[in-house]
Amino acid sequence: MPVYVFKGVNRMGQLVSGERIGPSEADVRRALLREGIQVSVLKKKGLQIPLPRFKKSASLKELAIFTRQLSVMVNAGLAIDQALSALAEQQKNKRFKAILETVTDDVRGGSSLSNAFAKHPQVFDSLYVNMVAAGETGGTLDIILQRLADYLEKIKGLVTKIKSALAYPIAVLSFAVLITGFILWKVIPTFAQLYLDLGAELPLLTQIVMGASRLLITKFYVLILAMVAIWIAYKIYASTPGGRRTIDTIKLKIWIIGPIVLKGSVAKAMRTLATLVTSGVDILLALEISAKTTGNVVIEEVLLKARDQVAAGKSLSEPLKESKYFPLMVSQMIEAGEATGALDTMLTKIADFYDEEVDAAVSALVSILEPAMIIVLGGLIGTIVISMYLPIFNLLGQL
Repeated sequence: MPVYVFKGVNRMGQLVSGERIGPSEADVRRALLREGIQVSVLKKKGLQIPLPRFKKSASLKELAIFTRQLSVMVNAGLAIDQALSALAEQQKNKRFKAILETVTDDVRGGSSLSNAFAKHPQVFDSLYVNMVAAGETGGTLDIILQRLADYLEKIKGLVTKIKSALAYPIAVLSFAVLITGFILWKVIPTFAQLYLDLGAELPLLTQIVMGASRLLITKFYVLILAMVAIWIAYKIYASTPGGRRTIDTIKLKIWIIGPIVLKGSVAKAMRTLATLVTSGVDILLALEISAKTTGNVVIEEVLLKARDQVAAGKSLSEPLKESKYFPLMVSQMIEAGEATGALDTMLTKIADFYDEEVDAAVSALVSILEPAMIIVLGGLIGTIVISMYLPIFNLLGQL
């Protein structure tokens, strides 16, 4: 289905924007109206060739520290504009500093803090803005900011765990590629010339390795262009709804890696939902925001389906129970939370549990991959070495 880009105003009078998937423009417009968004701009998103991404205006760590400090200042009774000005002054990140200075000017000009944040979605996403708005409405801004800081720190820790799980195999494979490339570039040509002078009969394995060496030396630019073309094709495919869904589905099915991705997505979604529900954000909006934080379109679709069923009067646990991606324990704990009126507590417990699960899975992955990568690297180098010595063994056998 096509993707539509929209801009509009929500129930709180805030400017909002984003993307929606739907069969037609009319369907998307009706869906947005049901969510309380008055649409001002709605257009179909065209296929775009992705360009390299530049560094975000603020990292998760910088945003968490800022939020924690702002919470302390607001709790101490300092005026919001003064707190923002002081925090902007101490920022070393120039782009983040410029954004905070703009936010400070908007607040001094009469804007609410949430509306001022909403103008900078590259730093303050919909979750952040809506939680701040809930804090302003309920007079609990300092508490909401503290919860936001806790949430950002937890998410930062979760992202770090998942990255650490992928860093080791990527580093080892990169090292293997560099070593192999060096051998093919510098070592193999020496052997090739020696065998040419001797007129030795070359086994198939030796011919393959020497052919790869010639290709690397004479056609290296073709290899580079091919890799760039593959990367661009992948990015274009991944930018389409169908492509992104296929890739995210594959991620969930990869041996060992898939469970870590799934547990990480569930942990992020549940922690986001718990934080929003605890802060008084409407459950439908909370589910929509939580869906976008998962980082996986398959899990996102499950949560958006759950939002639609909740809007129709059903419980949250029912659609999650029907999904094959959410473990039964999740739906059972949510069902218990709904029955006892302690949904936010149950969601937090689920998030904590899956944080620990990700930690354990990462440790297990590293312990498995460490010997596996050594075997792969040794096997690759060993195969090249053997291929170069096979002709010598043949020559010795003929003496």
